[in-house]
Amino acid sequence: MINHYEYYKYPAVRERIAEYCGGTANNPSNFSSEYIVGYGEELLRSQKKDFLSIDTKYFHDILDKGLDIFRSIWDKCGTVCVLDIEYFNLDYAGEVYYNPERTFKKIEPLYNLIKSLYQKYNIPYLCIMTGQGYHFSSFVSTDSALSKKLENIGYIEETVAKKYREMTRRRRKVSIAYGKIFNAIGRLMEFLTHQILAEGNKISPVPIVFSDIPVGKRGEIGREAISIDLTAFADPVYMRDIRCPFSTHQKHRLQKYKVGEYIAEKIPIQIALPRDNKISLDELLFARRHFRRSSEIAENANCQIPKAEQGFENLFNDYLKSKLYEFHRNFDSVQHDTPELWQYTYDKLDESNFPECIKKILHYPNPNALMPGNIQTLVRFLLKNHWHPKHIAGLLRSKYERSHYFWDTDWNKYDPSSRANFWCRCFAGFIYCNIDGEIDYNCVSHQEKGLCPNLKCGHYL
Repeated sequence: MINHYEYYKYPAVRERIAEYCGGTANNPSNFSSEYIVGYGEELLRSQKKDFLSIDTKYFHDILDKGLDIFRSIWDKCGTVCVLDIEYFNLDYAGEVYYNPERTFKKIEPLYNLIKSLYQKYNIPYLCIMTGQGYHFSSFVSTDSALSKKLENIGYIEETVAKKYREMTRRRRKVSIAYGKIFNAIGRLMEFLTHQILAEGNKISPVPIVFSDIPVGKRGEIGREAISIDLTAFADPVYMRDIRCPFSTHQKHRLQKYKVGEYIAEKIPIQIALPRDNKISLDELLFARRHFRRSSEIAENANCQIPKAEQGFENLFNDYLKSKLYEFHRNFDSVQHDTPELWQYTYDKLDESNFPECIKKILHYPNPNALMPGNIQTLVRFLLKNHWHPKHIAGLLRSKYERSHYFWDTDWNKYDPSSRANFWCRCFAGFIYCNIDGEIDYNCVSHQEKGLCPNLKCGHYL
């Protein structure tokens, strides 16, 4: 039985990972990926941190250390378009590691639905089985005619534009045009997510939610759901990366606090493998826990991210005719109040009719204003109190930018405006387009989700 260090020595494994990074293993300096990231136990032992963001020339060093490897979303030749779905369970976080066959079969109807939607739009993709679900990866070239159209509908706040102009963490700055393209692709993925949510919950054995929104308990399995995660588009592009196919997956080893000691120590390191029609689901689940079998799969795999301009143009054309596009234009037409005005506007809220769950978010935003379930509740509540969704985002931003909340998030690298806009735009868009019928917008559901801080606050959602 070989270990993960020996597994990474196979030339085919390195070549497949290099393909996903936009190059070849013998010349990692020429990857189209702007940077790579290593993550794992070896880093924790040697450097007292679990990840390392680094130049692509250190590709072989990351693999020699036996680390999980990620590539940047940001690319020298275009943009990586990723749809991320994953199973999660708020009561038994290790369920997907302990019972992978059971959990992945619960994901299967959603997996098939997403395949059919990509086929509907003729979008080619590379599907990768991760530790908890799947990544669907496609590529849009910067020099394509579609990218110019995307630039024309993309929107970035001035705070993000300033970071792109001045950012020095990487070798290159992000052009404003590229930033707008990245934002526009996020909106297309949001439009695709609307379609997935509209159909998915009709066929899925477990709830399908947006970005880990908590759900109520369902029997003995706990609060389980499948998340569609678009948070790659919530932050400046230079902050986001994605796990490579044939990378190891050792997240559970480092998250003992979350999954429990038994799973952290007894469940083996896994491998992220591409899924296609040549290998059955059962065989893939077997192979991803066996390094030698995974290395054999690498011999005949192709991990180049497929170019998908025509398919995304089909999606783009549908998006322009949608209610979501109409909503996005309205969202972009309004600006946050400037920081100089916050003491007179966002800080002067009349909270007399606010329930305790809303007050908790506003008074103790760290960490409450970072949690998707809480942000969804805030958006729902303030929309019903006649707030424009862009000003809900402005309110959130005003919390994120206050240093006295002692944020763990480094807002100099990330961006408060971008993060606030993403969450409020998505949650309000679900309501505007009738994707979110708000059937769980009530105190009982809030309690079942574990979001109610006071069962007798005297107010009702």
